[in-house]
Amino acid sequence: MSIIKRTFLLPFFFCLFFTEQAISQCCSTGSPVGASVYIGILGKNTLRLITYYRRSYSDTYYEGTSKVTENNQLKSSNYNFLGALVGYGLTKRLTIEADFGYFINKTQIFKTIDFQEKGYGLSNGGVTVKYGMFVKPVQQIELTAGAGFRYPFNRTPQEKDHVQLSRDVQPSTNAFACSGILFFSKGFPDVTMRVFSMNRFDHNFADTSKYKYGDMLLNSLFVTKKIVKYFLGILQVRSEYRLQDEDDHQIRPNTGNWLILLSPQLSYSIAGKWNISILCDIPVYKDYKGKQLTPNHSVAISLTRDFDLAGSPKATKDIKVIR
Repeated sequence: MSIIKRTFLLPFFFCLFFTEQAISQCCSTGSPVGASVYIGILGKNTLRLITYYRRSYSDTYYEGTSKVTENNQLKSSNYNFLGALVGYGLTKRLTIEADFGYFINKTQIFKTIDFQEKGYGLSNGGVTVKYGMFVKPVQQIELTAGAGFRYPFNRTPQEKDHVQLSRDVQPSTNAFACSGILFFSKGFPDVTMRVFSMNRFDHNFADTSKYKYGDMLLNSLFVTKKIVKYFLGILQVRSEYRLQDEDDHQIRPNTGNWLILLSPQLSYSIAGKWNISILCDIPVYKDYKGKQLTPNHSVAISLTRDFDLAGSPKATKDIKVIR
């Protein structure tokens, strides 16, 4: 299969953005979209379907780069997320994608009182367009740029018993956002290895109450290696830099961070038709503005299949990288 028909999946997800953009500071371990954000382009008339699940868990407070153990409000937070993405190759260089997701839960467990706060429901939806600016199948080189926008399914914050839930457990930002992407890939077939990078900037707009989540800059470097037939190993190093939130143009304390994660992944081709991928996000560096609950770990699993609409269904044999 030519590199034009190859695509690479980030975590991330930010990704994603993609739904993977941070919906809140304390519950945003990893990208909810994770397994669904593709960066490379698809072949003409190729349809890609993806479903994915991500679980994230946070239990440690940081202030700056130091762990904080005193006067912590929360014991832990977690979320469980289901999502789907549909991608289609309009031409050999132009790909369009649409995604959406659902939070089974976004939960905060308090430390000093017997109380849990829980939100759930549809997250934001998104549409992304990507163009292969420089594609050389023989040399296995691809340079792709993309742009996308996100939209809320509901602009009204979620309530329980007529009381509005905190922002940290809201399933949606209730606001619009846009993203820019730059992706580069180089394959080394002699050693069955590929190296690629992804850079993305997400800009969030204010919601109806003039609250604006901080913009995010994401940079990732990936190395993929064939282990044995049908098995691929992927190692990702990802940097996520988030600006502080704003409330009616005023900077919000205890928001914004710089996070570096290590993300190993394993991908397996099933019966030549399906691909299943699993990963784990492991934070290796944390720097937080003010005092915030920070990620411990995040795990994700995805199931992917490609369909050649000009012919018969085929396996997704390319490398998938979940973010």
